[in-house]
Amino acid sequence: MDDVLKLVIGIDGGATYSHGVAATLDGRVLAVTHSNSMNFTGSYQKEVRRRMNELVRELELQLPFSNEIIHYTVSAAGIFNEATVDQKEKLCGKIYPWKQTRLVGDGVAGYQAATLGKPGVLVICGTGTSVIVGDLESKFTHLGGWGPLLEDKGSAYWIAVKAIRAAIDDFENTGKETAITSTLCELYEIKNIQGIVPIIYHPEFTRDKFAILAARIDKALDGKDKVFQNICEEAGKEVAKLTMKTVEKAKLDISPLPIFFSGGVLTYNHYAQKSFEDTLRDRFHIMLSQPKLPTVLGSVIIALKDSGVTIDSDLVAQLNKSYFEVDELSKT
Repeated sequence: MDDVLKLVIGIDGGATYSHGVAATLDGRVLAVTHSNSMNFTGSYQKEVRRRMNELVRELELQLPFSNEIIHYTVSAAGIFNEATVDQKEKLCGKIYPWKQTRLVGDGVAGYQAATLGKPGVLVICGTGTSVIVGDLESKFTHLGGWGPLLEDKGSAYWIAVKAIRAAIDDFENTGKETAITSTLCELYEIKNIQGIVPIIYHPEFTRDKFAILAARIDKALDGKDKVFQNICEEAGKEVAKLTMKTVEKAKLDISPLPIFFSGGVLTYNHYAQKSFEDTLRDRFHIMLSQPKLPTVLGSVIIALKDSGVTIDSDLVAQLNKSYFEVDELSKT
């Protein structure tokens, strides 16, 4: 009889997209799957649980029959650091074995993926904005991540709202003329900007759709509108200011300061990224780069650590290589 293959599962429940990975204890990724938003505070609980269940079931369908999943790590947007017992029960109850599951904030998994647990800074600027700093004693300081109602400054949601507001100001002659107005009218096939009201107030126009809208406006305008450029530059500055506050609060004093950035705004929005970098370089000597691994592999690393596995460079390389190979195969 064949030996049972021991595995861990890592879930990255983002505010816009979610991902799942199953891996062996030596770092071989065997299954990859993707889904939509899994935000703990910004989505209906029933919907979040349904997507979590789907991710796990889709992973299981890709696995060999003779296997044993010994640990699960779920990272979810809307959770700060480690989940409370109540949060864990609401999100994971009856989907994952209780004692074998760890529920953490998406920033915790993102930090593991970015720094591999070493001192540094992770700046997440996608649908929302948050900054995590890990110091020399492996203590964490986390600022931001409050969600749209409490204004995650610089986030894609924030950019989209600012853009819509600029279009309204243009329409009402209380602000500068901007191509954002015509872009929104074209995107949503509306006669004028007043037509956007029932669209954005519809219950199904969730925060992730605002985030996607920010990227669509950026692509459509392609750097040709000064008003939108200013909004993006302001976004970059706000995220940089939050980063500086977090570093100062953590009292992390290393140079160069390793800063890792993730999320669509800092990855794809040129003006936001440049403003972010310039503002930080005025204050710190920095080493700026993208995370070493995708966030979902940060969840896998946490699951492996909790299973007693030592994380070394060979295992990390194996995780990274096999993840992209399996993900590519799953797309075909």
